[in-house]
Amino acid sequence: MSKTYLLKICLAITLILGTATACTFTEQSTSDQAPSITTSPSPKSDATAKNTQEDNRRLLDAKVTRVVDGDTMKLTIDGKKETVRLLLVDTPESVNPNIPEPQPFSIEASDYAKKMLTNKDVQIELDVSERDKYGRLLCYLYIDGKMFNELLLEQGYARVAYVFAPNTKYVDQFRAIQDKAREQGIGIWSIENYAQNNGFHVPKTK
Repeated sequence: MSKTYLLKICLAITLILGTATACTFTEQSTSDQAPSITTSPSPKSDATAKNTQEDNRRLLDAKVTRVVDGDTMKLTIDGKKETVRLLLVDTPESVNPNIPEPQPFSIEASDYAKKMLTNKDVQIELDVSERDKYGRLLCYLYIDGKMFNELLLEQGYARVAYVFAPNTKYVDQFRAIQDKAREQGIGIWSIENYAQNNGFHVPKTK
């Protein structure tokens, strides 16, 4: 075998090995330099947040047996009788023994609740603390998919009140609804300085 032939073979082998090494180096370099992609969670839209909030509701089926007043009802839940008090809202007093006469719009609020709820199948949503100091079940009440607490505020029959942590789940949207009713001057908001932060103040007649 001639020296020229051996030299050609060695050169060919060198070229093949060099090409393979270069390819490997290129692949490694490309892999090392590829940036890692980190995706941040996209912020939730208002609709998504609302849907998530609805998904987290603790709902119980119930039946209204009696409406006491605008914000207090008697219900049957799983065969058990319960007195419920609506969370974060307060209607004027119509049956309070300490108040000799029904407060303005108390009868309207009570009649509205009776019309909407008496003998109706409803659902109630509990918050973190389930009962008040009187043993009443604290809840948000739903009739035909609508929250009755909100309906009272929309109609001007209630004010946002008794806001105590941790039962504050819907307080911001309740206040927004209250602001609209106040701007419209309907119900309790039609009487100047009647609904205040610390209760209802009936104007004194001269």
